[in-house]
Amino acid sequence: MSQDLYTATVTATDGSVTSSDDVLTLDVHEPADLGGPGGATNPEQLMAAALSSCLLESLRIAVGTVGGSLDGASVEGAVTLAAADGAGYDATYRLSVTLPGVENAGDVLEQARSICPFLKSVTGVDVALTS
Repeated sequence: MSQDLYTATVTATDGSVTSSDDVLTLDVHEPADLGGPGGATNPEQLMAAALSSCLLESLRIAVGTVGGSLDGASVEGAVTLAAADGAGYDATYRLSVTLPGVENAGDVLEQARSICPFLKSVTGVDVALTS
């Protein structure tokens, strides 16, 4: 049986999100490209941030097991919306990983992918190792 370690709670209201500990408070609007007002972050950016930061933290753990440094490492996240066949949108996710100071970067990335809870729960995320 697994033991809960941490729960993040965020409340979304019309035009904003706030975490229960008040560390995160953001205005959130639909992007202007989709007909919204823009001028604030949007759910797509938040999802890209969540996926990329989760993978970066998992890379930190994976690098720690083999030795090395994450100096200069980065994960760029992208969320793309497309018109769905029915109502709404379909989303695709892409992460580009840069690990300049890591030997066996591909192996480290695979270990990190197996650690990252978001990548384990969101299917179809394209993760590519860049130079």
